[in-house]
This record gives sequence, C-alpha cells and structure tokens, in this order.
Amino acid sequence: MYLLGPTSDRLDEGAGSSPRGPLLVQLYDVVRTAHLERIVDRPGTVVLYRSRRYDFDESIAGRVDLRRAGVVGAFVYGLRHRIDVIEINEPFIARAAPRSLAVILGARLRAAVTRSPRARVVTYAIASLDPRDLFDVLPARARWRGRLHQLLVPAVWSFVDRIAYGTSLARSLYRARFGRSRAQPTATLVPALPVRADEPLPAVAEPTIVFLGDLSERKGFVDVLDAWPIVARHVPEARLRIIGRGVGEDAACDLAAADDAVTVDIDPPRPVIFAALREAKVLTLPSRRRPLWREQVGLPIVEGLARGCEIVTTPETGLAEWLDQHGHAVVTEAESLADALVGALRSTRSPSDIVADLPPVDGRVAAHDWLMDDAIRADEGGRR
Repeated sequence: MYLLGPTSDRLDEGAGSSPRGPLLVQLYDVVRTAHLERIVDRPGTVVLYRSRRYDFDESIAGRVDLRRAGVVGAFVYGLRHRIDVIEINEPFIARAAPRSLAVILGARLRAAVTRSPRARVVTYAIASLDPRDLFDVLPARARWRGRLHQLLVPAVWSFVDRIAYGTSLARSLYRARFGRSRAQPTATLVPALPVRADEPLPAVAEPTIVFLGDLSERKGFVDVLDAWPIVARHVPEARLRIIGRGVGEDAACDLAAADDAVTVDIDPPRPVIFAALREAKVLTLPSRRRPLWREQVGLPIVEGLARGCEIVTTPETGLAEWLDQHGHAVVTEAESLADALVGALRSTRSPSDIVADLPPVDGRVAAHDWLMDDAIRADEGGRR
C-alpha cells in the first residue's frame, strides 16, 4: 500500500512487521546508515524518513522496518498504529516540524478515539546552532521559509515529554531558547560517546593519520592537505590515509599520485573504513564553522574513538570539551594543526589506553534507554 504525502513521498512498507512490544516510531528528516546500525537488532522500532543520505547501506536497510513518509503519510501512520513512544527529530530542525506534528497529532487522535494511553514524545538533541541565528545570512526566499517553519518549533517543543542532550552545547542552546517556556520536558545529558569497538585493537598503532568524511573545506580537508608536508617532514615514517568523497577528490588523488605516503579511498564500504581506523594512530576532523553550518558531533570522531585513535579536531565539535579533558588535541587555529598532528603521532598512549576513557554503554544507546525507560518497564511487566 502506498500513501502519498504532499511532496509525493511514499509510506513504504518496511522489511517486516515488528513483534508487539514497546513500539517506537523514530522520525528522521535525513536517514543514514549509522542510524540504522543502532536499531538493526532492536525489535519494535519503525523508522519514518523523508530522504536518504549518500552513505546509505541497502543491506542494512533491508533488515529494519524502514518507511518513507511525507507529512500526510506520517499522520496516517500515527492514526492507524498503536504507538508507545514517538522519537521525533530534535525541535531545532524546523523543516522536520510538520512531519513531527503530523505523527504526534495522528497518534493523539487515535488515542482519543480508542481511549488508550497516548504515546510519549521524546527527542535526542545535538544541535550546534540556534536556527534563528542563521536568518541574516539566508537568501530572502529561504529566510521567509525558515521563519515560517520556526513558527512551528514552539509547538513541537510543547509536545516533548523527554529530551536527552548528546552534547553540553546543545543543552545550552535549548536552555537559552526555551528556558522560560512553561513546557519543560524531563531532561538529561548523555555525551554522544561510543564504546570500544567489538574487535581486536593493536598494541601499538601504525603512524598513520586518517581523514574521514566529506572532502570539503568546512570539514577542514584543505587544512589537512596544507599541514601534511610539515607533518611528513617532522615524522618521516608517517602516512596519510584519505577516506571519503566530495569536492576535494581530485586534490586528494593528485597528492597520492605525487606522494607514496598518501593513499586515497573514495567512498569505500564501511568494513574498509573500520579496518583503516583500527590500524591508524590518529583521526583528524578539523571542522571549520560556516555561516550556515557548525559541526554537531562528527561521526568520524566517534568511530575513531571507538577504535582507539588519537583525535585532532577543533572546538566546532560538540565533543570538544570532553576530548580536551581526555588528552586529545583541540586546535583553534589552522596554523596549529600540523603541530597537533605531530604531537598525536608521537603520543605514547596505546589504543587500549584511549578506549579505557570511553563509557561502558554507547551514548546514543544510553540516551535511547533513558528515553524509553518507562515504556520498556511497562512492556516487561506486562509480559511477566
């Protein structure tokens, strides 16, 4: 069955129906493989999404209940299905507000008609910018569209029962925006940190620097290219491995052709990425703030930490405070990047030393468990 939303998004039937337990519906404006990896072995979860990110693994998507839904499709899903918990996109993602409100209102209407308990509304927040701060740099048409969407943000916030912050920066931004609002959901801070990857780690990592992700200026790729000759001069045995895709592909390939210490993998499968991180000493993601963008967490940082990499980044990531407190390099100036990379390569810490600082439970999983806590308890009690 296909239900058309106003933008012709379809509500596609997923890979299979979930067994009845606490049914969680997760909304994603843009879904990526990392989102699906967290729920692939978690029954009772349905994902409604608007679009897919480029790093989308069809093999994993086929193992989860994944459905594409526009505003009408989200409303109809909420109206036709009993839902225990709705996890919406964080309220600051204003373009997602119509779909969030649609599924919430559909579920509320169903609950009223059937006289059943209403679904809890929860959200996970890692925002790095208040969208209102972007209006002045938007083109006129986009500025007015953004302002219209912003009118819906307080309405979305008013429905939220629980919010888990993945970074202290996000918590500060939401407090500044809604601190005086009458609607105050229950809140907690769970840093978006990984656990140690379930794979063997080398006793001593190779002197390799990995740049992983979008080969763009905003991700600091240009700064890595500029820093590399200095790093190679100070650490002759060092190697640079560039993994990703984007506008910098030609520059990456040109450097690899001229320098045997540099290798490039354009958009490889994830097992190749994980193997590279497992062998590397350093993961660098020196993101730069842009008028319309700021790094939230940085998935490469999370994946590098899980495999015991020294991290070299900038204050733009929401994990900057934690990284600085745990011996990683957070540089404020592009000119300092080469020195930081050299220092990270010379660090005597082993991969095991680095992962020892990580929490026993993945931050996103811990946040999910906290958001779902009462629903899980109720379901377990009912099965007993």
